[in-house]
This record gives sequence, C-alpha cells and structure tokens, in this order.
Amino acid sequence: MRVLLVRPWVNKNITTVKNFLFGEPLGIECVSTVLKELGHEVLLLDCMIEKNASIKQYLSIYRPDMVGITSQCTDVENVLKIADMVKKIDSKIVVAVGGVQATCFPDSFFSPHVDYVYKSTTRQNLSDLMEEVEGTRPAEVIEGIYSRALDFINEGEFCFNEYIVPDREVTKRYRKHYQYIGFQPCAIVQTAYGCRNKCTFCVRWKLEGDSLREVGIEEIVDQIEALDEPYVMICDNDFLVHEDRLIEFCNLLEARNIKKKYMCYGSVNSVLEKPDLMKRLARNGIMAVIIGYEAFDDSRLVEYNKQATTDQNEKVTRILQESGIACWGSFIIHPDWEKKDFKRLLAYIKRLRPELITFSPLVPHPLTPLYDQYEDRLIYPKEDYDKWNFGDVLIYPSKMSLKAYYLQVLKLALVVNFNAYSVAYTRKNIPTRNSIKMVLGFKNLFGVYVKNMLMRGRKRP
Repeated sequence: MRVLLVRPWVNKNITTVKNFLFGEPLGIECVSTVLKELGHEVLLLDCMIEKNASIKQYLSIYRPDMVGITSQCTDVENVLKIADMVKKIDSKIVVAVGGVQATCFPDSFFSPHVDYVYKSTTRQNLSDLMEEVEGTRPAEVIEGIYSRALDFINEGEFCFNEYIVPDREVTKRYRKHYQYIGFQPCAIVQTAYGCRNKCTFCVRWKLEGDSLREVGIEEIVDQIEALDEPYVMICDNDFLVHEDRLIEFCNLLEARNIKKKYMCYGSVNSVLEKPDLMKRLARNGIMAVIIGYEAFDDSRLVEYNKQATTDQNEKVTRILQESGIACWGSFIIHPDWEKKDFKRLLAYIKRLRPELITFSPLVPHPLTPLYDQYEDRLIYPKEDYDKWNFGDVLIYPSKMSLKAYYLQVLKLALVVNFNAYSVAYTRKNIPTRNSIKMVLGFKNLFGVYVKNMLMRGRKRP
C-alpha cells in the first residue's frame, strides 16, 4: 500500500513558537519505520516546510491508499480540513489521525472524514490496522485505536506509545530545515519516556507515565552516530536523571570519537545530584540544558510540585555555567500576579542570568488538576483548540484587567528577549541568518499578543 503521512501547516494568527522554531516530526518518522517494515511505501509531506503545498496535487501524483495525519492541539482545525479534502478527492482513501492531540482528546477527530484515530501507537496495533485496511482481518476493536466503522467506540485499556527507532530517511528532503532555538540543522532524539517529577501543570508525564522507561544508551548512540546533523536535541523530560547512564553515554561518545552538540531538558535535582559530571558532559558536547525554573518564589514552586527551591535554581545555574553549559530557563506567568510580581520575576532573572529565557502563561490543561481549579476563570473553552497553546493567556487575571495583564506580558517579552546578556549569547552562538528569523518570529508573536490585548481587553464577565 501507498501511505502519505502529513504534518499540517501552522496558522499564522495563533500564538505559538511553531511559526519560527520547529524540529523534525519524530512521531511520523516512527510510524514510517513500522510501515516500511510491514512492506508499505511511505511518503511524507511536511506542510510546516512546504507551507504552500497542494494536498490535491500530492494525492494526484502519489495516489495513496491511505493518508496519516499527525496533530497537536492547535492543529485540530487544519487536520480536519486535510481529512475533508482527502475524502472529497477520493472517498476510498483511508484517513488516520495520530499525534499528541489524538492521544489527549481523540474525540477531537471523531469526524465523518476520519476513519481511524490513534490514542497510542505500537508495532502491533499498526500491523493490525494495516491488515484491516487491506481486508485481511475483520473490522474489530484494536488496542489504542478508535474506528469510525465501530462508531469510534473502544472501551479497552490503552497502553503507552511504544519506543520505535525513527525513520530519518522519510524526512531526508526536509532535514536541512529543522532547527531548535536557531541551531540548524538539528535532529531530535528521544532516549526515554516518562518523568519522575510529576509537576502539576505538566501533561507529559500523564501521557508517558510517572516512571522512566529508558532505551539502552548504546542503541541511542548508534542513532546519534548515524545522524548527519551537527546539533541534536534530546527531548526526554529529563535526560540527566541517572549518573551511570550518563557516564556510559560519555564513554561511548569518546570511544567512537563522536563530535556533536547537544541540547537537553534537565531538572534542578538531576544537576544537583551530580555536579561533577557536568564538565565531562560539556566536553562531550552538551552545550545547553533547559531548566524549568517556573517561579521566583518558593511557595509557588510548592504549588507546582517542583522539587526545588529558588536558591537551588540559582545554584544549578552556576553549576552549569561553570561547567561550560548554557542554561536556558523557562518560567510560568501566573494569572494571580500583580504588576509587582512581573517586576519580581525580572529581578530574579537578572540574578540568575540564564543565557536564554522563555516563559508562558499558566496552561490549565484538562488532563491536569489545574483545569478543575481554574475552570470557572477560563477565557476560552477547551474546544477552542487554537488558543490552547503556550502563548495565549487562558485564565482571567484576578488582580488586574486582561488588557493590563497582556500589557505586562508584552513588556516582559521585550525585556527577556532583548536583554544584553541573552543578545550577546545569541550573537556569539547562533548564525546571524537564524537570529534574524527568530527576531521576525518574535515580531509575529508580539503582533498576536497586541491583537489579543486589544480584542480581549474587557474585564472578566
């Protein structure tokens, strides 16, 4: 069978960094691996790269038997548009939808134009589905999949996604475009699922589990060695958890003389537990660690279930920087802040001096306890998918008008993105061309914030 896999385009009028920062579609690559193992022909259309691509033209030339579409929350509208287009062109083409949004809320895609929705992906359920599509097995409940033929009813237990080595060949024609924070070309590697930290605002550990499922580090290094990209983003929730595993990682890189630059997520505790190892990791290419600081006061960190204090945040920053590793810090903007809290955050950032800073308004994801806590203060219903991202303000502020709150967010964005320390780091480490792209992307983001402030400037009803 011929299968066309599609990553949707991004709406320019929504607040998301996907408009100017994006990596390879790892989930689609994993699906491609299994489909090829099963003997199917696969083509990928990445509409984030081919922004003006014609779905109709691809269907006409490639003539697929099946179209698979990946999704995130902000993609729902575009996914359904693509499914509708496919069915209008040829109703016999099978349409399947997967991705993060399908995992979280599969009913987003219970549509007459969608045949299957993947809540979880494994080699077995992909094999079962393809047999059903080919007509070699009857239509029946398949673990992890909702079927339109069965009225999207599946009462069985759902498993976690299975680890599958991604098919980098399917993205070969796009790979030079993939980047992360201006570092390009950049590959993405995942070495483990799950997270031990269980932060109250985070949905990822809900989807992957609250304990680590790690892949053998030698298998990971095999993948890294085969990559052409000079930069690698390790997208685990926390790559720095186990010291023995990190030592083996360094041993293998040194033995094979692999020279690449790595970015990864790490927790405060993981760094504090092994400060002496950070210098060796730096020598082996770890150039930046993304740390979720989240707040400037300890009481808020307790509320978020962060297993760290503000003083420990500062200590970790120094450990990384003294080891030659940049610290990219992230913060959450709380809806109960006053103007003075925005000033306190800026003062804390000035004290920490991370090389790069990102922030997002608090997102009360429906799969977390925060949703019930803030449901009566939501600005948008959860079905307004475009707004459920990490840029829009989703909760009515309690201590100022929404317009005034957005104004503070805009001021904060200007200061943290154009402070002298971060600008110097960017100029030194990121190519000028990519820095300009980031600035233009920020300009779009800034414009959406201004628009939201003007349109949603009313008081809470």
